Amino acid sequence: MDDIAFKEWLRAEALSMGFARVGFASCEPLEGERDHLRSWFSEGRGAHLPYLDAGALIDPQRVMKGAKTALVGFFPYARPEAIPGSSPGSLKLSRYLWGTDYHILLKPRLQKLLVMAQEWKPEVRGRVCVDTAPLMERQMATRAGLGWQGKHTLLIMGKEGSWGFLAVLLLTAVLLPDEPFSVEHCGNCTACIDACPSQAISPFQLDPNRCMTTYTIETEAEPPSEVAEAIGQSGWAAGCDICQEVCPWNASPVFGDAGLWGQLNRLHTEPAADLRLGPSQWRSRTRRTALRRVRDRHWRRNVDLILAGRTNGST
Repeated sequence: MDDIAFKEWLRAEALSMGFARVGFASCEPLEGERDHLRSWFSEGRGAHLPYLDAGALIDPQRVMKGAKTALVGFFPYARPEAIPGSSPGSLKLSRYLWGTDYHILLKPRLQKLLVMAQEWKPEVRGRVCVDTAPLMERQMATRAGLGWQGKHTLLIMGKEGSWGFLAVLLLTAVLLPDEPFSVEHCGNCTACIDACPSQAISPFQLDPNRCMTTYTIETEAEPPSEVAEAIGQSGWAAGCDICQEVCPWNASPVFGDAGLWGQLNRLHTEPAADLRLGPSQWRSRTRRTALRRVRDRHWRRNVDLILAGRTNGST
């Protein structure tokens, strides 16, 4: 199998595994991001994300030595009937948290693809990256031609929207990269910026220090008063989908497989007052979900912020 056929075989196999779109990018350093990252870190934007390393983020070969090509896939997860907060009195949990932990679902798919690829080309090495390596997935996806980074900084695939995970398979094989996506199509729209209750978004930049998701998932640090108020008033107990909900490009997006995403559990449907769960209850409710990374005490803090917000809002 020649390199062109091998590349298209990889794409076809990845699509058959449930990825909605697949592209290929070179693993050359992302030099265009260097100044932006330097400013981002110097301004303290990464204060609550200590696992990030600016040097590693710039260079995919720091993630896997010898990487030449990145296969980048977009795996849709949202479902039209899975609406956070739709049950009376319930909390809001980001759509990506409905169903099995995406790491459990996506990593085996790409690991299987790597094994299959090595049956054709035994000399090829690879590494699967699903949000667990210091890799700029959205920039790699843009380089691979999947879409552009919107003003909310998430990848938008045009009319197919932004409701999806990005997963990367780094390969030592040298394959012809796809045409990069070089033009953003947000235009004059500021819907995501205007809708963010904590004012975490400015055009094409997100400030994690003001983002509700940072404080409901990434860190147990006490949020600033304005962010705590936003969490309390909005009802987002884990993550936040507001910027995607208001995005015009999500008017008719590609949706996820009903067999994988959107399964309800009581975290999505029970009244908030009933969800101040203890350690054993929390472990049971979050088994095999991406919420397992959040501690029970962190969850209770988030619930308390929302209960307080609802009380204050009714007085």
